[in-house]
Amino acid sequence: MILRKEYWFEAAHFIYNHPGKCRNLHGHSYKLFVSVEGTPDVATGMIIDFDDLSKVVVEKVIGRLDHRFLNDLIPLSTAENIAVWIWEQLKPDLPQLCQVEVFETTDNCVIYRGA
Repeated sequence: MILRKEYWFEAAHFIYNHPGKCRNLHGHSYKLFVSVEGTPDVATGMIIDFDDLSKVVVEKVIGRLDHRFLNDLIPLSTAENIAVWIWEQLKPDLPQLCQVEVFETTDNCVIYRGA
């Protein structure tokens, strides 16, 4: 079974080696989906409590990226590299993590399932 929760953050960045307009400083309203996979616990009936998931995601990711300049943490801050960075922040505390989805715009998304 897969459990998925949605988050948002606002951030600015530029892609220094981009041949077009994305080389300039700009911002996005990012949407993030975090998915964990497992079998629901017999006693609780849950894979993980949504609140427990959010505590990890907010502490490890949202609190560090929201209203920030992404290049300070992820120098080549493409959607692909942001997804990998998010995975690396979450996986140690969420061993059942199976996928992150990073929407840079409403119609541009990267899905990462780990290396």
